Amino acid sequence: MTAAPLSPGPLANLSSELANVVERIGSSVVRIDDGSRLTATGIIWSADGLIVTTSHGVERDEALTVEMANGARHAATLLGRDADTDLALLRLEAGVLPAAPQAEPDTVKVGHLVLALGRPGTSGLQATLGIVNARQESQTGGQPEYVLNTDAVLYPGFSGGPLVSMSGEVVGVVNRMFGRGASVALGTPLVARVAEALRTQGNVRRGYLGVRSQLVALPEGLKTSLNLEQHQGLLVVGVENGSAAEKGGLMLGDILLHLNGQKIEDVDGLRSGLRTLSAGQEAALRVVRGGAIHDLRVTLGAES
Repeated sequence: MTAAPLSPGPLANLSSELANVVERIGSSVVRIDDGSRLTATGIIWSADGLIVTTSHGVERDEALTVEMANGARHAATLLGRDADTDLALLRLEAGVLPAAPQAEPDTVKVGHLVLALGRPGTSGLQATLGIVNARQESQTGGQPEYVLNTDAVLYPGFSGGPLVSMSGEVVGVVNRMFGRGASVALGTPLVARVAEALRTQGNVRRGYLGVRSQLVALPEGLKTSLNLEQHQGLLVVGVENGSAAEKGGLMLGDILLHLNGQKIEDVDGLRSGLRTLSAGQEAALRVVRGGAIHDLRVTLGAES
């Protein structure tokens, strides 16, 4: 007697849905060739020919080509690159392209299943599965951004490819260089901001304060008198002539405590805070001067 065929179970249904997601998004995932030995992955960011990829994946920019999902190859032009996020933006003239759909920022949560897609080498489209295991929040100009950590394996050549939700929407652009070898994806709001800056001006003009500083411990008496909870700040030991810091009233001997409400307890913290701000944007500084708290408003300059 022949046994009746088993009905698909939840794992079989999940497997089918994963394959469907890859099929839906795969036409938006391209292969970037800069003429070197290695190739990179890119994402069709807009239907009019903008391609997001990694900066380290396009080290040579004079003979760039983009290979589409159907094997067609098109010459591409580098519009700009950003060393801080390791992103690059290309443009190609190939008619209307299948742009990758982007997820709403608040739909991406720790624990969600995600797929990492890439077109490394000549192997065609590849995919790995994992979860979002951390979400690092930040803000730029009052707008929320995020960086995702995932346990999805990122093989060589995956950087520049999408991290995709189970609904087939891009939640981030994977970039092992940015993550220093870890499986990291830059969230779509961050990528969108950088891509727009590269499209319009070829670079990202980040905010610049114009100070030299060193770490200093806050005396216990000062912490008590000012009701401070933090243990250290940055002592301003140099102010550049004509800089945003000078124009905003920052002085030698000031101890920088906060930038836009965030505690600054080391030089890297100040740099990270400025990295999220743009030239021309106003920033709020809180400093200790002469044993008292002072709040300053500074219009940031442009990073050279």
